[in-house]
Amino acid sequence: MNTIYSYVKLTLKTFPLFWGASKFYSIILFVIIPFQAILPSLTLWFSKGLIDAISTTDTIVYSIIIFFVLAWIVVSFLNAILGPLEMTFQGLMTDKLIAQLNKSLMDKSSEIKGLYYFENPEFYDDIQVLEQEAAWRPVNLIVFTSGMISSALTGISMLVLLTNFNIWIACIIFVAIVPQAIVTYRLQKEAFETLVTNSPEARKMQYYSSVMLSKEHIKEVKLYNTATFFINKYMMTFNKIHTDIKKIRYKQACYSIVFVGIGMVGIGFSFWWVVNGVLNNTFTAGDILIFASSILLARQSLASFIENSSLLYDTLLYMEKYFKFISLKSDITSGEKILSLEKNEFTIRFNNVSFQYPNSSKLILDNISFTINMGEKIALVGENGAGKSTIVKLITRLYEPTEGIIELNGIDITEYEIDAYRKIIGIVFQDFSRYQLTYKENILISNTENTNDDGMLAIVTEKSGLEELVGSFEHGYEQVLSKNFDNGTELSGGEWQKVAIARAYFRNAAFLILDEPSASLDARSEHQMLETLTDLSATKTLLLITHKLSALNMVDRIIVLQDGHIAEEGSMQELLTSKGYFAELYQLQANKYVNW
Repeated sequence: MNTIYSYVKLTLKTFPLFWGASKFYSIILFVIIPFQAILPSLTLWFSKGLIDAISTTDTIVYSIIIFFVLAWIVVSFLNAILGPLEMTFQGLMTDKLIAQLNKSLMDKSSEIKGLYYFENPEFYDDIQVLEQEAAWRPVNLIVFTSGMISSALTGISMLVLLTNFNIWIACIIFVAIVPQAIVTYRLQKEAFETLVTNSPEARKMQYYSSVMLSKEHIKEVKLYNTATFFINKYMMTFNKIHTDIKKIRYKQACYSIVFVGIGMVGIGFSFWWVVNGVLNNTFTAGDILIFASSILLARQSLASFIENSSLLYDTLLYMEKYFKFISLKSDITSGEKILSLEKNEFTIRFNNVSFQYPNSSKLILDNISFTINMGEKIALVGENGAGKSTIVKLITRLYEPTEGIIELNGIDITEYEIDAYRKIIGIVFQDFSRYQLTYKENILISNTENTNDDGMLAIVTEKSGLEELVGSFEHGYEQVLSKNFDNGTELSGGEWQKVAIARAYFRNAAFLILDEPSASLDARSEHQMLETLTDLSATKTLLLITHKLSALNMVDRIIVLQDGHIAEEGSMQELLTSKGYFAELYQLQANKYVNW
């Protein structure tokens, strides 16, 4: 947004958002704002009429005086009540607009079926800004836009009043004021761009402040007495940014003084011309009031216009990100083929699949092929970075293969309708979600079409080892799992992992994928979880990603990944007998237990 044209274009692009948020409030504000903007000129006009009626005739005509007095009172009354009315309807419109923008962001997030935009730093930075500022940017959008329109109309109405003296007077005043306004706008824009340039430093300041004020860090801050360290870093960073901004502020003051001086020459000449006209009976005493007040209000209006437009500039940059995000196309395209599985019968096959993340030249998976048959229990093992989690992302269509295809029952999975395809999968991600909702909602969220099945809820609660925990809750299934809300409670990492497993079971899917399901569990809980896993997956297909040897006894087949390739494949006994890469990993972990 580097030109005035793009600024105006983006401003106009936001107007339909107001109409979409509320047609009624839009109409009300469309009437109130212009009407309120011209009231000052009407007040001046009636004041001039009153002064002239009193001072320019020998015989006072009371009917004329009464008319102007009543007119002035009515206009002043309207001016007094329209301000609060405008604020009220601005607030109501803001509420609607915030809800609309947030909903549209959530709708777009739902439309985007993959992870590309959320794992791409360029896009994700914008998404974070949109999410964090969505609660207050619409407020600025409405207030600053309304302020711009109102001040522009007031300024124009003042210039129209000045044309009653001489059109050249209005032109002189306009030329006297506008250069200062343009310079002020450019300097404020430069100041904002300087802040943007320093935004990494500004983020550092925000981080240093958050460390001192967040419960996540406060224990170590107190224990290690690091308050002075972070306060000093905050102030050093602030001083660095402030030095750049201070130069612009001083430059703004100098330019303003120069242009104000130049402008005052034109204004002073025009004022003398009007005063001389009054002395020569060309103008009336009321004309001096109109002239002086019009100049004052014109300058104030233009200053307000510039202030609102420069403040709106920041908000328009936010809206630019908003429109960019809303216009994104989904990175994953849904097919149209209807998925129909009889008795949960399916086979998934990777055919020469390779994958590299966008904007990266490194192959995470390199020409791998394997099959997952119905009812099989398969484990994916390998060191960190071998490609295990990437396989999960490909199976769930969060990414598409760079090369090769993945088939379900002999058909490329991209041909299936994506939401129907994903319904056959229940999953526990390694970084599973910890929703700040009730326990019940945390489980039911995996199968929103079956939210009334309390029987199934009770079963998965018991099988996941959560029955005793839920029984201890004050509100049972309705217990909120977060201290951020009244009467909420916090769970341990292991308890949350059980909740995630219960959520996956409740989905009642034919294919279970568990990515490190016992990572946060103690030995007893892990043993219980494996027994539960064996029980609940008896009639399902299971893909297990794990580093723990104890979990491998329950699987039929192990696929060993090494640097994006399938190094070995077979049962646990076969792989140990072959004394290959898996046996080496197995022995390394087994030695820890022996030494212990």
